[in-house]
Amino acid sequence: MTKELESKVALVTGGGSGLGRAVATRLADLGATVAVGYLNRAEVAEKTAEEIRAAGGSARALRVDVRDYEAVSAAVQELTREHGRIDILVNNAGICTASTIVSTDSTEGWTDVIQTNLVGAYHCIKACALPMMLQGSGAIVNVSSILGLVGKGGLSAYCASKAGLSGLTASLAAEFATHGVRVNAVAPGYSDDTGMIQQFPIEQKEVIINERIPLQRPAQPEEIAETVVFLTRDGSSYMTGQTMVVDGGLTSVIRGMAKTR
Repeated sequence: MTKELESKVALVTGGGSGLGRAVATRLADLGATVAVGYLNRAEVAEKTAEEIRAAGGSARALRVDVRDYEAVSAAVQELTREHGRIDILVNNAGICTASTIVSTDSTEGWTDVIQTNLVGAYHCIKACALPMMLQGSGAIVNVSSILGLVGKGGLSAYCASKAGLSGLTASLAAEFATHGVRVNAVAPGYSDDTGMIQQFPIEQKEVIINERIPLQRPAQPEEIAETVVFLTRDGSSYMTGQTMVVDGGLTSVIRGMAKTR
């Protein structure tokens, strides 16, 4: 039986663990050949690739330093030489560190978040855009965050980078549409395996989960991955330029300034 994404080639940055791993695994389940992107944790990415291959899928680990355009371009060229195409890009690589503006810290930590989360996504899109345009098709999904929509004190770099991804998504969707390339984003809420929620004290996390999130639980990576992968599938063929929120209802409560409990 033919799988929906059979013959498709996908690159998932930050694909070794957490949401990236769930996305890579789901894409492979649907028949895609997946490059599991990583920066420093080669063993983690290779383990994910091995698990995909053991389940009958096609995957390999691929080192991609998203902060370095030349390195990204070389990795994408390697993929296209090997497979003749690139169909799916999931920009999942990202970091989250505390970043207060008025402090004695240097600016390097702040700019490193922007360079990884936002500029890194731009590098990957720039490297993949031309081969996608030449083949007349492609799906790009940027992993944003609800903190790009509502903000959080002390995480200004992270919030700015994720808000920037939504703006980048909207702009490039218009730019790429006539070439058959779609660009969308997913804004996840809180998930136990993300750096974002790890920035909160345990007491604050409990309040968020029990009193603010209508579904009263954090997300599982597989739940977010289903939305990411949906945006690469034919079922979303008329969707581009959108940021889809998957947060258990949290932002609806925040925006409504109301409690559900």
